[in-house]
Amino acid sequence: MKNLIYFSCGLLMLAACGIQMQTQNLVDEWGNTYDQEQQQVFTDKEIFSNQTADIWGLEKTECKNFTRVDTLSYQGKSSLQLQWNKTGSCNWLGFGIGWNGYAAKDLTPVMQSGFLTFYIRAIKGIQFVPTLIFLLEDYSGVQTATLFKAKHLTRYPINEEWQKVSIPLSGFMEAAGPKSDFSNIKSLNVECQGEGAILIDEISIEAGTKLNSGVSKKFGQTITQKFPALVFEDNMRYAWGLGNFLGRNIQLDSQVYLMGSAALHMQWNMRSLLNVNNQLGFNWETWQAISLADSMQAYGLSMYVYAPQKLSLNNLQMGFESYAGEQVHINLNPSYLSDMDYPDKQGRIWKKLQLPFSVFDWEKSNFNTQKFKQLLITFTQEGELWIDHIQIEKK
Repeated sequence: MKNLIYFSCGLLMLAACGIQMQTQNLVDEWGNTYDQEQQQVFTDKEIFSNQTADIWGLEKTECKNFTRVDTLSYQGKSSLQLQWNKTGSCNWLGFGIGWNGYAAKDLTPVMQSGFLTFYIRAIKGIQFVPTLIFLLEDYSGVQTATLFKAKHLTRYPINEEWQKVSIPLSGFMEAAGPKSDFSNIKSLNVECQGEGAILIDEISIEAGTKLNSGVSKKFGQTITQKFPALVFEDNMRYAWGLGNFLGRNIQLDSQVYLMGSAALHMQWNMRSLLNVNNQLGFNWETWQAISLADSMQAYGLSMYVYAPQKLSLNNLQMGFESYAGEQVHINLNPSYLSDMDYPDKQGRIWKKLQLPFSVFDWEKSNFNTQKFKQLLITFTQEGELWIDHIQIEKK
């Protein structure tokens, strides 16, 4: 009671002196007010700019040369120079950026309408659209992927002039699984497939016109495969390695095919070529991890092959890679071809190739069959053939 009387007297004295009390917002150490936080203002925008330090994977190996260069940049003093050529001896190529000192980042305000943006150019000449897989990793280790596509460019092709790339963050939200906790993001990781030679600069997150104040949560699990699983027919939406490169020319052929509207035409000559990418990779579930729940004895890989020179088949390897980096491979030969003929509309004779999963040594490589990443075709020596309608079947 006595304390209340003293407090009331103090207020009367302040009022008599003309002093008025005002409401004051609390401000945290970054200058954000409580009201701002309630509105979910997004502040972790800058991922890489100039002298950003929170980067891993900038190194030179037999398959890549990733470095920061101070001679070329879109803005500021430096950019990232990325040169890579994924050969069979390289399990994973890429780099990651923790940004903001690896503090946990809440991206939920911008996931629906925001963009991952950066500037890109070729190191020299014209660069085909490289296969870059962007992954948001949370602090539990879950990574969610989205793919860099030609439609994200300002213009085509990629040449020696800088241009802006804008990848919708909603692509991460639309991924079938697994989903990261977007309120607890650790880093942006970039996986590089195939080969490329580019410069990138000013990586950032741009908010869209409307912020989403929804509550973040984890979604989904690794995809459990349904059968038959179509790996290839007519297009290569989730693949890398298509194009004309040193030692190989891999194209979709709409003139020679058995089913649908196009087959995969492969010509290669890898003789005397060292440290040249000699692979082609397919994911068939939008680059999500794929689980095959039963024994590997229950599955098989099938496709239709047109090989004017049957010996070309001896110079191909078929295999798989998991998201943990393990790989299995098998050398192909005509014994895997069926006796039955499958003529196309022009009378060319195709054969069905069947590979039981039992021919792969899953145990030797300790392959994680709950996290399939991609089907790999490896080219050796030289050859030419067409492949159509690749699928995984369950007995």
